[in-house]
Amino acid sequence: MRVISIVSGKGGVGKTTVVANLGTILASKFNKKVILVDCNITTPHLGLYMGIHQHSITLNHLMRNESEVSEAVYVHPSGAKIVPASLSLNDLDGIDMMHLKSVVNSIKVTYPDTDFIILDCAPGFGREAMAGMRSGDEVLYVTTPYFPIVIDIVKCVHVAEELNLENIGLLINMKKNNKHELTDAEIGNITELPVVGSIALHHDVLNSLHKKIPVCVTKPNSKVSKQFIKLASLITGESSPKVTFLDTVFGLFD
Repeated sequence: MRVISIVSGKGGVGKTTVVANLGTILASKFNKKVILVDCNITTPHLGLYMGIHQHSITLNHLMRNESEVSEAVYVHPSGAKIVPASLSLNDLDGIDMMHLKSVVNSIKVTYPDTDFIILDCAPGFGREAMAGMRSGDEVLYVTTPYFPIVIDIVKCVHVAEELNLENIGLLINMKKNNKHELTDAEIGNITELPVVGSIALHHDVLNSLHKKIPVCVTKPNSKVSKQFIKLASLITGESSPKVTFLDTVFGLFD
């Protein structure tokens, strides 16, 4: 079982979009047993991104020892399981983020056959973000290709090293390929991390956010979906699912 913290030094880099699509692809295309946990309890969006609008029992209840783990787990049509955080401000009362790691351990005990637990961590370096990082064993960094955001990743790396987390690498998200962006090589040199993939800023992603369905479901043959599949392949160490002739044709139309 692998517990991966998905982190960023700053909000707005598309980290939750990465978590939603990566988890969906691991479950649906690689047949992995996956649990996604929204560890960003102050501004939780993972449930919304996955189309879960009603969730009476959440991570907040687990953090206060008010519910059993199985009560807070919701199953997505892709097969991925999701532990959302509460959208209610009232549910922030009585939360101790240092309890997060014990909750993740409880999830591991309750679902021992899980392949991946993916933690959607809060951005930055506050108490909430640090709790998310401490609760994982590995870390995948997400950045956009702009210098200030990349510099924040350097800070994240120092924190991860102190926590003895294994680095998966750096994902560059929301790429436009314009002259104002840093190149993959420049970003790799600044962060001293392997760049494990890049995801384009595409209208398919914006459309999927509007529909509250991961882009790998709304547009499975799009360029962006294929980039997410490539990332999942790298993380699992397994070959990507074979692309059929019809997939290629539909991808061209996308």
